[in-house]
Amino acid sequence: MGRKPKSQNEVDDYKTKILDTTLKLISEGGYEAFSIRKLGPTLGIAPKTVYNYFSSKDEIYLHILTRGFELLYEDIHRSVQPETDPLKKLESLARAFASFGFEKPNYYDLMFTWHVPKFNDFKGTELEPLAFRELQTAMKSFNLLRDILKEIAIRYGSIPKNDAQTYAIQLFATIHGIVALRNNTLINYLHENPDKVVDALLEGILVPLRPVE
Repeated sequence: MGRKPKSQNEVDDYKTKILDTTLKLISEGGYEAFSIRKLGPTLGIAPKTVYNYFSSKDEIYLHILTRGFELLYEDIHRSVQPETDPLKKLESLARAFASFGFEKPNYYDLMFTWHVPKFNDFKGTELEPLAFRELQTAMKSFNLLRDILKEIAIRYGSIPKNDAQTYAIQLFATIHGIVALRNNTLINYLHENPDKVVDALLEGILVPLRPVE
């Protein structure tokens, strides 16, 4: 009698295991050094078995990125839901974004820090649809940030509404810089109380956006 086929739940669980293990391997050795040949033994299976679940290293990578951006969006969207004031929304978003970077550095580095393939690298390949889905998922977080800035522009007039996209890029760069300083421990050499200064930096993001009284 042959082996009983895995249920869909079992297949999904094993795919998740592959993704989690791959993220760990990439975080330890870098994207270029990762291969399915190395993944198999880490999972305790023959490398060729991985191809029963994913077609290539790049497909695994794109699924990891998509999941990372889904987790980020869930965090920041949840953080802004209780707020009605767009300035409070922005503060909550910034803190949730930074917390994601502090608490999930393996995802964060792959999503934002390392030089890894982006959507344009997959254009014209069989993975373009999956890469496009990943790009759309990534943009949801940025678009939420931009839309909150539009709300601030309309409600307070502290920035021009047409400049919300530029301000969103600037704020993203600021939050990213804070996360990078904290994660690589450089901030420990710049201030005696890293947590206090990170909190002050995140709060300071709002200063230029508050209306002049």
